Amino acid sequence: MSQVESNEFELEELTDDSELVKALSPKDSKAKQKLEARRRIDDLLEQKRLRQLLDDWDLDDTEA
Repeated sequence: MSQVESNEFELEELTDDSELVKALSPKDSKAKQKLEARRRIDDLLEQKRLRQLLDDWDLDDTEA
């Protein structure tokens, strides 16, 4: 039992974000920012696509 508790503590220690951010080099940090920006762009494009589909669907319903 005590071994499981110590493992849980170690996992919490490893997932500390501040330690991970400190460990990132400037190049890694820039790559991470680019990845996050790309994800936001992809999310926005997906929202736009879904809105267009919804608009097209609404127009089809009113024509019928």
